[in-house]
Amino acid sequence: MGIFSRFTDIINSNINALLDSAEDPKKMIRLIIQEMEETLVEVRSSCARIIADKKEVQRHLQRLRDEAQEWESKAKLAISKQRDDLARAAIAEKSALLEELSAAEAELESLDDHLSTLNDEVAQLQVKLDDARAKQKAMVLRAQTVE
Repeated sequence: MGIFSRFTDIINSNINALLDSAEDPKKMIRLIIQEMEETLVEVRSSCARIIADKKEVQRHLQRLRDEAQEWESKAKLAISKQRDDLARAAIAEKSALLEELSAAEAELESLDDHLSTLNDEVAQLQVKLDDARAKQKAMVLRAQTVE
């Protein structure tokens, strides 16, 4: 059993040595930069989707507020006409709308939190991308001076 594990270790070390010698640092940095740029595009598109969702929720909130105001005015009108049954029904509708309104406000807050998190991630990724590009330029300059 010891022979097989040593043999496996030798093969793995030789394979790793071959891979290390085959790695080109310029190509690796170029690949890292490309992956960062793709990730940045994905995160920005996620931000755009969240912003669109946020605007949709805001429009929904405004519709709910308008409807709640309308039901309140209907309840006041029913009270002025001494129609308590209609007033109760209007108040019940308004309270249902207010519950839906609070749920939509919670969703909007969640979207805001998620958007701020994504914006922070975009900023961090942009800094890392700029650093990688600077390292790439430094490598190219070093290679040119060596030549």
